[in-house]
Amino acid sequence: MKEIRIENIPINLLSEENNVRIKFDKKDIMLPNQNIDIIANIIEQNFNVVVKYYKSLINSEKMQFDSQDINFISIDIVLHYLYMYNLWRTMYKKQEYKDLRFNEKDLSNPNTHDIVFNYFKTKYPNDWENKCAVLLEMELSELKSYYKAREDFYNK
Repeated sequence: MKEIRIENIPINLLSEENNVRIKFDKKDIMLPNQNIDIIANIIEQNFNVVVKYYKSLINSEKMQFDSQDINFISIDIVLHYLYMYNLWRTMYKKQEYKDLRFNEKDLSNPNTHDIVFNYFKTKYPNDWENKCAVLLEMELSELKSYYKAREDFYNK
């Protein structure tokens, strides 16, 4: 077992045969065919990419953000995509050597937006839309319309 702390947020990595299990918050993620030290390094590198992006957005805003919120969603996003990238390696022959480094294009992916929505909607039920609008670089009216479209997508 190895615990890494990113901005005082603990992430536990456990070796299980040829796999790595990641425990973070209420999440339990299994990465087949991985090594703890490599995964710890990738998590830290990917976190730096994501958190840098979000901090650049909030530095230009007058709205106050708790840096731990930004750190938490950044880790959540990193782990989501690390799981997906690794899954593609096992599912698709052409993706066998897929790079596990975070692809910045994924910051504009609707799955990323859903992670941001879920976090802020739960933690700040009265102000989540304003915070999400900043992090998704949208006007408030555009965000409301986009969020409604995401709800409609899930409630088909």
